[in-house]
Amino acid sequence: MRTLTIFMALAVLSIQGQAQQNFKTLDSALSIIAKEEMFHGQVLIAENGEIRFLKSYGETQQGQAYMNTTPIDIQSVAKGITALSILQLYEQGKLNLNDPLAKYFPSLSFYRGVQLKHILNHTSGLPRFFEVVFANWPHDQFLSTKEMVELVARLKPGAQSKPGEFEAYNQTAYMLLADIVEQVTDMSFTDYVRQQILEPADMTETYFNVEQSDYKTKLGEANIDNLFALMVGDGGMKSTAEDLYRLDRAIAEGTIITPIVMNQAYRPMTLGNGEEGRYGYGGSLVEKKMGQRQFQHIGQGVSSNAVVTRYIDEGNLLVVLHDQSVQYALPVYQAIQNIWKGKPFEMPEKRVVHQLTEEQIAKYVGDYGDNGFMHLTTEGGKLYIQPDGNPSRVEIIPSSDTTFYFEDQDMNWEIYLDDQGNVIGFGPMGQKDFMMKRWKK
Repeated sequence: MRTLTIFMALAVLSIQGQAQQNFKTLDSALSIIAKEEMFHGQVLIAENGEIRFLKSYGETQQGQAYMNTTPIDIQSVAKGITALSILQLYEQGKLNLNDPLAKYFPSLSFYRGVQLKHILNHTSGLPRFFEVVFANWPHDQFLSTKEMVELVARLKPGAQSKPGEFEAYNQTAYMLLADIVEQVTDMSFTDYVRQQILEPADMTETYFNVEQSDYKTKLGEANIDNLFALMVGDGGMKSTAEDLYRLDRAIAEGTIITPIVMNQAYRPMTLGNGEEGRYGYGGSLVEKKMGQRQFQHIGQGVSSNAVVTRYIDEGNLLVVLHDQSVQYALPVYQAIQNIWKGKPFEMPEKRVVHQLTEEQIAKYVGDYGDNGFMHLTTEGGKLYIQPDGNPSRVEIIPSSDTTFYFEDQDMNWEIYLDDQGNVIGFGPMGQKDFMMKRWKK
């Protein structure tokens, strides 16, 4: 028996020693990645509810060293907090997840069958209201939720599908949820979240952008790219990796919501084709097997990227907040995850800028997609992509003669050619079936 006890103690020490070595390797790798300007931000790893690794790397856009207390824009990770607020009100009996959307927005009653649960897990079938706003709202005026609803009610854009039929990520629908919180509580959404979620969870470094006194000054004049900047529910929050850990602990310990209610957030809906979806409430279930469940919140933006992965059954947590150089967010996250788990990993590589000839640029310029709704244009030897009817354009940067990337994305794109070298489409690299075909008038 004594021999067995000694053997078990040595095994535990060996495991602990390997874990410490993994964290040393992780620190070394992230230091190199940060020096190469491929990561600026924070990483937190918690195991069994306890922080095992927490460190910041790189510099802010103002040239200051990142600290663990430096808030970073968490983008759509904020949807998880919006979903929490709805679940809290459900738990208190102040609303029902089966409530119809029309109960709160009677003018949108023509979207039949849409319930709050459909909005929470992106199965509402509601159209994304961005296109309606861009085409019909003055580009020099900021938008409110009330004005967006009035515009949609007047123009009645068609639904994408019947509620519950399939999943379609919908940011603007989450803005409706924030307004519902205000209707039910007679409080501003920001005040409610602060009083009922942030303060009870001791999230001292988390705030809404619109709460800052200088936010509007920094925002400047309204334009096509910031019309929704004063609205909340889908994003517009800054936080830290440690604050998001505190939120995870408050959820796990039942401080802000009971586990039995929170578990509803982890249950994807059965879709119209009989398959189970991947979206829960405010996030997605990337691993569904009981005992190994992983619930993930992802926020992607022009200047920041946030990933929060909750290992529900293990009590573990991985938070990666990435500011600047967001095109490296995916390979950096994968390297962090693999090093933590003791698996082989690859260091991210710097992207190259390939020089196209004038002939190549001229060859690629044109209209793509059904009825030419996407345009590739050129100016100053650069290529730009621009949706039809949208005055905003984004540069696409060549990495080879036929492959491209956006500065603020970790996804690669491709110009597709036929056997004769003629352009036939543009789309995600290596996914020809999903390309936008070159449109010929």
